[in-house]
Amino acid sequence: MEIIVLALTATALACTLAVRWWMWKPVVKQRAMVQTDAAVSFEGVVMSRRGRLLVLEDVTVFADGGSSRADGRVVIDRARVLWMQVS
Repeated sequence: MEIIVLALTATALACTLAVRWWMWKPVVKQRAMVQTDAAVSFEGVVMSRRGRLLVLEDVTVFADGGSSRADGRVVIDRARVLWMQVS
């Protein structure tokens, strides 16, 4: 009986992880607009998602009514993302 409960728990955990991966995977290598909870928006190409991190390249930062290009990569904690629009 304990083995069955353990197997069901492992299956449920694997399904949860697969769904979370599937929800974010299609976004990689696409241009996206990301709004954070700090009233800053980023527009760039999503290069990867590593755990809780979202990595963008070719980024324009929108803050305080202005915009500027970012040098290099921008790394955003996904917990701080309010919404993301993929184009």
